Amino acid sequence: MRYITRIILAVMAAIVFAQPVQATEFMDMDISLGKQIVARTLCKDPVEVNYVSRVRENVYLFSVFYANKQARFFVGVYKDMIRVQGKDFQTVTRSIPYHFDSAAKCAVVDYFPPDCPTNERIVACSQKTIEEQLDEKFWDRPIPELLEEDLRNALADNATSSSDAEEDDQAPENGAQ
Repeated sequence: MRYITRIILAVMAAIVFAQPVQATEFMDMDISLGKQIVARTLCKDPVEVNYVSRVRENVYLFSVFYANKQARFFVGVYKDMIRVQGKDFQTVTRSIPYHFDSAAKCAVVDYFPPDCPTNERIVACSQKTIEEQLDEKFWDRPIPELLEEDLRNALADNATSSSDAEEDDQAPENGAQ
């Protein structure tokens, strides 16, 4: 009886303290990734795949014309795995590993089904914030242009500070006369 109680407590603790599989935090990236994965699985162009709706937190529904009719596919994007399952075609089920580049906020998938002759990686990136876009625009300029801008700013700051110093030097003289 003691052993059964311990087993039950261990199972309950495992259920209570089990960590749920986390989804990514970028829904726009997940949708783009889902479209591209369904397209690659069916050897179609991603333009032909339509996003229908979000089923739950990390599961999305897509629609595509497949096998002479409109077919629906569920795509679950998890922390390091993408799961594709056909709603109408249960035989179309795939689990595809991927990795997330946190610096670029992009998901990279190496998925090359034998039926679809392609050797391109699937890359889906999240939309960047305004600050990230400005920062990227700044660093996309050539280095001589950046240096020239720094020089102009330094000369402008120096000219402003020297003119302030001249005004300070002239002020006591004007007051003494």
